[in-house]
Amino acid sequence: MKLELESRQVDMKRRVIMPRTCPPNAAVTIQEVDQDTWIIRRHRAEKRVKVVLIDTIHKLPDDPEWQKVESAFARSAIRRLPEPEK
Repeated sequence: MKLELESRQVDMKRRVIMPRTCPPNAAVTIQEVDQDTWIIRRHRAEKRVKVVLIDTIHKLPDDPEWQKVESAFARSAIRRLPEPEK
């Protein structure tokens, strides 16, 4: 793979000339590595799609151990609430 490098100046609008292999209006990101170095990456359309099906849980089973933990969370939160104004 031969790299086609084009060395140009950046114009007043700070546009960069890309190689001809990069199509017009291609989506790219520019990451600044240091003051004099940038990495330009072209984003290609993702063609691989995965679908994950997850069952809907309407009611969780009762868990006495988790009820104790939940109650401790609630007691701790209630202690931190300010008194209601009368």
